[in-house]
Amino acid sequence: MNAGRSVLPFPCAPTSAGRRALRKDLLSALRVFSGSPVVVDLSGCPTLNHEDIDLLLECIAQVAGRDTQLLVVAGTRGNRVLLEVTRISSLAPVFNSVKEALAYPQNAAEIDTEDQRANQSQAVGSA
Repeated sequence: MNAGRSVLPFPCAPTSAGRRALRKDLLSALRVFSGSPVVVDLSGCPTLNHEDIDLLLECIAQVAGRDTQLLVVAGTRGNRVLLEVTRISSLAPVFNSVKEALAYPQNAAEIDTEDQRANQSQAVGSA
């Protein structure tokens, strides 16, 4: 199910110079993708700060209006809570692991098809 998906590590450099370079690399990589979901993996970041939240919002804006969907792997419970509190989880699906993100339906058509199959099997079962 992960055909065409790319996993990008989220930049967690301890220095601001290193962070700027990794940030630029992440945003450049997002510009390249079209049509396939991109997984941004926060697993390497034990905690997020305001710059990280800004970067995630910039990543979401980068793919908005294109055929690319951004999926976020929180990596830690603290990161997941922060993504929910900041409402980033309402802008992009958030997962606990890369494996979960890769198993997520690739697009709305897949979701609709799965919903239709579930509804059909319920209808058959109740008939």
